[in-house]
Amino acid sequence: MLKFLKNYILNQPKKMISYHDYMSIVLYDEQHGYYMSGNKKIGKEGDFYTSSNISDAFARIVARLCIKVWQNSSLLPQVVELGGGNGRFARLFLKEIEALDEIVYSKLHYYMIDTSPYHRYLQAKEVPKDKVTLLEDLSQLSSPFNGIVFSNEFFDAFPVHVIEKQEGTIYEIFVAFEEDNLVEVSVPVSNEDITEYLIDNEIVLTEGQRFEVPLAMINYIKSLSSKLNQALILTIDYGYSKEEWQNPIHHSGSLRGYYKHQLINNPLAYPFQMDLTTHIHFDSLVKYGEKFGLDYLTKLRQDEFLLQNGILDLLQENFDTDPFSEKSKQNRAIRSLIMSGGISQFFYVIMQQKNIELREEQIFQELRI
Repeated sequence: MLKFLKNYILNQPKKMISYHDYMSIVLYDEQHGYYMSGNKKIGKEGDFYTSSNISDAFARIVARLCIKVWQNSSLLPQVVELGGGNGRFARLFLKEIEALDEIVYSKLHYYMIDTSPYHRYLQAKEVPKDKVTLLEDLSQLSSPFNGIVFSNEFFDAFPVHVIEKQEGTIYEIFVAFEEDNLVEVSVPVSNEDITEYLIDNEIVLTEGQRFEVPLAMINYIKSLSSKLNQALILTIDYGYSKEEWQNPIHHSGSLRGYYKHQLINNPLAYPFQMDLTTHIHFDSLVKYGEKFGLDYLTKLRQDEFLLQNGILDLLQENFDTDPFSEKSKQNRAIRSLIMSGGISQFFYVIMQQKNIELREEQIFQELRI
């Protein structure tokens, strides 16, 4: 695989590629890409965990929120999940809808969009075929769509351009080969889209600061909005606001790798074998969403979102002294989602809407079942 990457780079006119193109290849190349392979990525045997793999309660809470949205809006009982992973979330979500509202479930249809053939294979084994349509790409979704769009840790895996301020000049960081080693090469920024992004968002870098430019995310938001007629968009991910990006602790940017649950600071290590991720730009998600027709509704930390939607109601009365009993494990998993310093304190829930007028109090009111 390294030979494939080397040949690709050396065949480029300048014998180097942007970080955007590097990430696109090592993560999404049809033959060799990390996400396209048959290796386990999520869970103990993979490289990272997600909230839906920690506790069933995560999917159950999102399902309950969706029922409230359908009760308070003209949205149809349809869901699009962007990047469905192993399908576990979808299975648990559908199970909860069926248990709480058989009428909604009878009308419900669920679309999963995932570029990975391996993930679609896993999804097909997890979810009911009569309720779920598996799609490879957003372009395959019939439009105009009316319903709910959900994603969890989707945009953090998008390719980004990497820039850095060196001696007063903004450089884009490229990837090249030096003998048999991947190396970084700094070139003054010539990509007009990067320059336009920096100007539009009034981004001012300090000397030596590294920064990721999310052009791919912006383009996807535009494409997504063009598919939607009426929708609630529910995005769950980790990221920073513009103000937080200015904190010196983020001086080196956020592009990192995860390999066998270990944080790898060098994104060029283990090409094709490890996950690459960045903290998303929350302000850009909202700003460009507004530009393309998605109205901002709210943003809150994941633990706050779970608590406001009644996760504590899912705790089970348990008198079993066995810490490994099913109830004990489920209660412990729920607590891990809301405990101080837990995973949920690093994630945020962003809600946007198109051509509907939902209010926060409608979403966070008590579920009527």
